[in-house]
Amino acid sequence: MHSKLLNIVFWGEDSFSDVVLKSLVREGCRVRLVISPLYDNSIYKRLENTCRKFDITFRRYPNVNSDEVVEQVKTVSPDLCVIAHFEKILKPPLLEIPRLGFINLHPSLLPDYRGLAPQHWPIINGESKTGVTVHYVDSGIDTGDIILQEHIEISQDMYVSDLQKRWIGIYNHIVIDAIQRILNHSPVIPQPAETGRYYGKLKEEQCRFKLTDNCSYVYNLIRGVSMPYHGAEINNILLWKVHYPDAVTQSSIMGNYTTNGIYRNTEYGDFLRLSDGVLLIDKYQLKDGKDDNCHFE
Repeated sequence: MHSKLLNIVFWGEDSFSDVVLKSLVREGCRVRLVISPLYDNSIYKRLENTCRKFDITFRRYPNVNSDEVVEQVKTVSPDLCVIAHFEKILKPPLLEIPRLGFINLHPSLLPDYRGLAPQHWPIINGESKTGVTVHYVDSGIDTGDIILQEHIEISQDMYVSDLQKRWIGIYNHIVIDAIQRILNHSPVIPQPAETGRYYGKLKEEQCRFKLTDNCSYVYNLIRGVSMPYHGAEINNILLWKVHYPDAVTQSSIMGNYTTNGIYRNTEYGDFLRLSDGVLLIDKYQLKDGKDDNCHFE
């Protein structure tokens, strides 16, 4: 059987979901219905526009597990349901409707980094790689059998926005590839329940750091929560982009500036001095417009 013969219901929320939806449409899949949560924002607009362009029914619901949704999905008689960037947990009887089940795109190398914010934590934790997984949906959170994975190397200078650009390249084809594996009856990889790590949504307080934190942690935090997110915060200052100085410059700064802090307008430019090292500041923002927490030289 070819993917073009499948009736598909798609579940998504945002512009990343839209990349996956467009990949299905481009492949000629019969996407019969797109469902999105009823949030008080406009992140769904790209999905809605794509559905309008290709004459796909688009619905938003305050309760995505309601009887109304169940009946709406049943009317389509889906062979397969595809989830991409959808934060709500879907439950039976919804999960029992499609004959081939539900599959989910999750942007990490499962079983690691289950849950939310997988764009942030691999960078914050200093991982050398992450990736994208397509897996079956079961009663757990990102615990179903793995259909397909692709790896992404996390380079020393990769920021969260760079990682998301890499996602898009993979999103353009990975769900299509996974569907073909399903139709070919390719083997899956069970996820051991006792392995992996789960993370919740990134909180504002987790973006804050202290001058006593080590340099590598702060560097990774800045990269992991930079634009378009909150930014790494100390007092009223948001740090967006930094880089390590060369060894001579670091030694000179550590010797000439003996107190930890943020220094601006120095002979070295703007920098963050920590107990075990220095980060040169390329971009920052004062949250309230005050300079009280910076040193001026």
